[in-house]
Amino acid sequence: MKVEFKFCFLTMITVLCLAASGTVYAASTTISATATVSTATITLTPVQNLDFGTIVAATDSNILIDATGGAAAPSVDSGTATITVAGNAGEISVDSPVTATVDVDYAIEDSVSNSDQIDDGGGNSMVLTAASMYQNSNTGGSNPGQLSLTAGVTSQLYVGGVLQINAAQAAGTYTGTVTVTVNY
Repeated sequence: MKVEFKFCFLTMITVLCLAASGTVYAASTTISATATVSTATITLTPVQNLDFGTIVAATDSNILIDATGGAAAPSVDSGTATITVAGNAGEISVDSPVTATVDVDYAIEDSVSNSDQIDDGGGNSMVLTAASMYQNSNTGGSNPGQLSLTAGVTSQLYVGGVLQINAAQAAGTYTGTVTVTVNY
């Protein structure tokens, strides 16, 4: 037993002596950490409302404003209808103090928050869907998803859609809201 104890004791002493006498090397340096916080905001300014004009529908009809090519007037996409007073695509100016790619989305609501509708305030409504957008030379199709903005350059964003009119649609002025959101 004494031999085992002496051996363990000597081993521990040897390990402690080696650890205490060993040379340890280390090197260190520092780097800076920086962040720039910008208070720059993208500004959206309405220029022109989305206007389907004045329409007389003989049958159920779809009126189209195809804004995928820029400024556009309404046309009869299906059915039998006459556009007696022309309308226009909606237009929004986009100003950005920074060059960036941003996400763009839209939502359509009538006066009582029904999605994809416009109404006359008297209980009559029409479906407005498939909003199309176009930004300068960037064709967006039915939802452009992303737009490229250049610092200091004003861009124009055009908004269209498809309005569904019933042949027996009540006469009146129908309104709603198209909300365009730029996320950056």
